[in-house]
Amino acid sequence: MARDIGVAPDAELFRAVITKHYGDGTVETVYEGPYDKPGPARGRVSFWRGHLAKREDGSSAEGHIESCRPVWSKVADPASQPGRPTACDQGEATPADGPVARLVTEALRTRRGMHGRHVADLLAEHGHTEEADRVRTEVRARNGHLSGKQALELLRTAP
Repeated sequence: MARDIGVAPDAELFRAVITKHYGDGTVETVYEGPYDKPGPARGRVSFWRGHLAKREDGSSAEGHIESCRPVWSKVADPASQPGRPTACDQGEATPADGPVARLVTEALRTRRGMHGRHVADLLAEHGHTEEADRVRTEVRARNGHLSGKQALELLRTAP
């Protein structure tokens, strides 16, 4: 869960460390936080003490508060995974490609996550209604399972 606790560069953070002893003999340690003040962490320890004390099976909780001053550092950007095809791997439009295939190839290269339905909409926007209908028909025939790349191959191979 994301929290906006306004962490300054020299801020001190707090967490509650709670050890729960259940009536069946199991023991569990949980960590709750971080908090920007010690009060909310103390409140969590008090909550668990009271909550488990209400049980009639011998359960109890104990806890303490810990503090730290975090050291922030930049995380490296994820590297692209080799061998995994992306929209940029569609290649260049071949000389045999007509304007429709070139339009779709360029769209696949510049947009992410194009579905066959998106290809059909793009084609219809640019006045290629016959090709758009062909792609829509194929999307329906495949129960919606047609990627943009598959739509491009359909356009390249269909007469």
